[in-house]
Amino acid sequence: VVSTQSTGYITNNLRMDNFLKVVNELQDVFSTVGVSPDTIKLPQIVVVGSQSAGKSSVLEGVVRRDFLPRGGGIVTRRPLIIQITQDTLTTEAWAFFLHQPDKRYIDFEEVREEIVAETNRLCGESKNILSDPITLKIFSPDLPTLTLVDLPGIVKVPVGDQPEDIEEQTLNLVRTYIENPNSIILAVSPGNVDLANSEALKMARQVDPNGKRTLSVITKCDLMERTTENRLVLEGKSIPVKLGIIGVINRSQAKLDNGQLFIDCLDEEEHFFKTYYSFISGEMGTTYLTKRLCQILMEHVKECLPELILRITEQKVIQQTILESLGPRVDDPHYMLIELLNHFCRAFERNIEGKETIRLSNTDGVSGGRHLFQQFEKTISTDLEHLVLPEDIEAQIEQEILSACGAKPALFTPNSTFENLASNQIRTYVQPVKRAVKKCSETITEIASQLSRKTFKRFPTLKREAHQICLSLILMKTQDVEKFLDNYMSCEISYINTNHKLFTADRKRIEQEAVDEGAELSFEKQNVKRIKGLLNLYSNIIKNQLMDVVPKTVMCFMVYGFKENLHKELIRSLSSRDKVGDLMREDVYIEEKRDKATKMLQALEAADSITCMVD
Repeated sequence: VVSTQSTGYITNNLRMDNFLKVVNELQDVFSTVGVSPDTIKLPQIVVVGSQSAGKSSVLEGVVRRDFLPRGGGIVTRRPLIIQITQDTLTTEAWAFFLHQPDKRYIDFEEVREEIVAETNRLCGESKNILSDPITLKIFSPDLPTLTLVDLPGIVKVPVGDQPEDIEEQTLNLVRTYIENPNSIILAVSPGNVDLANSEALKMARQVDPNGKRTLSVITKCDLMERTTENRLVLEGKSIPVKLGIIGVINRSQAKLDNGQLFIDCLDEEEHFFKTYYSFISGEMGTTYLTKRLCQILMEHVKECLPELILRITEQKVIQQTILESLGPRVDDPHYMLIELLNHFCRAFERNIEGKETIRLSNTDGVSGGRHLFQQFEKTISTDLEHLVLPEDIEAQIEQEILSACGAKPALFTPNSTFENLASNQIRTYVQPVKRAVKKCSETITEIASQLSRKTFKRFPTLKREAHQICLSLILMKTQDVEKFLDNYMSCEISYINTNHKLFTADRKRIEQEAVDEGAELSFEKQNVKRIKGLLNLYSNIIKNQLMDVVPKTVMCFMVYGFKENLHKELIRSLSSRDKVGDLMREDVYIEEKRDKATKMLQALEAADSITCMVD
């Protein structure tokens, strides 16, 4: 198969052979890790044909060994990827399966039995089909490097326990392989039926209307009527396929039963074509088919090479990005644990300081510290500013004066009137304060939760325990804030400081304004106006104090308190060596994803290095 006319040509073909081997490795990786071959759209030869079209005979003729299951109905129920590698260092052909890499097969009858067993393992004993491929690797000194994909035969009518949609299933499976623009379609059609009804050619035309990547194989040529029409078919003048039409002869059941050697079958096939189709006999038969497949695949690989190199490069970047996102393997669990805890604490601090940003719910991508400030603005400032004196405050003042005087006439206004009304107004500020504390606690909890998910995502146990420690610490610091502010609010409610510097500074002005505005009112009404103005003055002083005290308290006890104790608490609770093993155990899917990406990247690197040498 490999020309020996010149050293340069040998070298070039050897390089191409090496590249085809790497393509096979890529295909193996895809099969092993469960990635669709469409990821890179590898060049491959896909064998398509209807049930009983003779696909098995064609493939066994190429391999020159009996190794495929035979029988009635659908025999091939999973894609079979046949990777042939020319191995001049061996004296006899041998094989192994990708799912059994350590078992070497020399007897190809055992290969047939394993294909049946592996098919039944996933498909069961029924006639269902499955898209998961079986990969068979064959090494032989007398076969060329070649990869063929054998697909289930196309059926029209379900039989036995086959599902009603068996035709649709087979067509969809075939279509997934032949839609790959880099695939060569080997359309197998029996010569003893009208080729106008060939399911293989019909499927090929749907995805390759110009026939640029379709090679037609006509089986059972010895059963064809020797008419002018059939001669034109074999000459390639009837079927529009650009890669050619090759006729072959299938081995009869009698020859199979008698164990006729492949070399004898090939001799008989050659004799038949020389006798009846002498003018085209050199381009007919299984031997020529094998050579033509090698030639087509080599040429097609060269044609696909620029696009393939681009896809390989793109996939390398993707796999490298995946590996970077997954992080390295854990070689020193204790060291990595300490590093992760340090990173988590630094990330929290930087987020509060606005040096890093994580997207919180109901935010525009601002940092955690900025979001806290917004919570102060929205819940404290806004809520308190909306809490003005009630509309019926004057009636309340009159009622409070009368209640304070009891049975005596109200000659002077008791201090208790103002104090009781001021205390009642301050009580309305308690809920906004509690709401602000709750909002800030929720914000810090969300920051810690997001950072723990991001920092410890590889280690579910560590993530869970670190998150629980954060929640406990936040709760404790929130309780400190609540306790302090509860006491502060109790102080403000229980003692009305009418000697407050800001209050005394504006008191005379408020009282004078009440007299000026109520010149025509009675003394009692003027007094009510005066108390109302003083209440408004005092309540604004308290609101301004709360707008200052609440943020300071939250930042001091909750935010900075949490930040300062976080690292110490995490180290104390998590860094003991007897817990490190469990904490640093990665999630199973992380390990699987890293292994998958590593294998992919290794195969891609090998493919990349080979493509650089292919001319």
